[in-house]
Amino acid sequence: MKQLLDSDLELVVESDFIYMPLLFDPEIERETQRLEPGKPFKNPVKYKQKSVIKLEDKHFVKALNIHSFIDNYEAIDAYSYQRMRNECLRRYQLVRGIDEQFLDETLRTILFRIMPYFIRKNKEFSRKKVSDAEILDLVGEKINIPAKYYEEAKTFQDLEPLKEILKDLEHQNSIFKLPENGLYSARKLRNWFHKAINAKVLASEHHRIARSLQIREQFRQAKPAHIAVLLYIADRGAMEIDGFGFTMNNAYKGDYIVYKRTGDYVLKDYYARSYLFPDCRVAISTYSPYRPFVIEKYKHPFLMGHKTGQEICMKDFVPPNELTAESVIRTLEEGLTAMRYGYNGRKRNGYHSLDKTWVHIPTIDFEDYRI
Repeated sequence: MKQLLDSDLELVVESDFIYMPLLFDPEIERETQRLEPGKPFKNPVKYKQKSVIKLEDKHFVKALNIHSFIDNYEAIDAYSYQRMRNECLRRYQLVRGIDEQFLDETLRTILFRIMPYFIRKNKEFSRKKVSDAEILDLVGEKINIPAKYYEEAKTFQDLEPLKEILKDLEHQNSIFKLPENGLYSARKLRNWFHKAINAKVLASEHHRIARSLQIREQFRQAKPAHIAVLLYIADRGAMEIDGFGFTMNNAYKGDYIVYKRTGDYVLKDYYARSYLFPDCRVAISTYSPYRPFVIEKYKHPFLMGHKTGQEICMKDFVPPNELTAESVIRTLEEGLTAMRYGYNGRKRNGYHSLDKTWVHIPTIDFEDYRI
């Protein structure tokens, strides 16, 4: 069908049906003459009404019912339908679950309660209490938000198109208008077809549109720049400022991994020799258990092996029972402290010793970190 609508053919719309050009050969020509006034044929063939029509001296044959084609297009060409659906929803900012993320309490806790604690040394955050608007201003200054999110913010805050769509749906108005009978170029009919599919998609998203309007009403008075920041975060699912960051955890819906970078740091062994450890991200998942771990492939006396996602060995640490801003801050602080200051070279505490002991036990080697 896509090839047909992209072609240079002329098509006819008649009584909710699309008619295609009838290609002639001698046999077909004889058959079409049976439909026209003239000499009677021997053994005439009875055709259903308007199976073939003639317009401007051209014959067209009935091909498909418009209603049936629109209603079943998702099954006819699933890939094309999904692509058109995504384009339609993107036009109204109805993709990516953006609206729900604007009300995501976990994300708001990370952004407005946890992040200020770790970046409060900035002169902008020298005061103890900062507003949500000030935090969004800082994010906009620290991160280069692409221009497209500022354009999308305008669409997000313009509620009239969605209100009109919802009004039509609630009044059960026809979701699309059929083209009038007549001759059309295939490409003109294609434009109508795209509009009809868009209307069908929006009708199927009635509940989502109503929900989106409720949410967007709450943000109608927000600064467009703040909306752009939130759209950026919702789209990317990750952000980092001054060593503090978070990212969506794809393993669990609605879960985030919150982290703080250690920066480079030095540990000393039994003989007071120094070892320079590279930067890593100490993290906590918002999905229990709430224990600190290191995101990267990393080695350290308090890590069992040399791989990714290892929990930090902390002897007296008691993980919190519930996720709060305070518990996340405390857990990250304890994890950072353990990594940077917890190792005692004299006691050789932890899974491994920085220096090699006289008893040969296979362990992690740190010689490449010595300075």
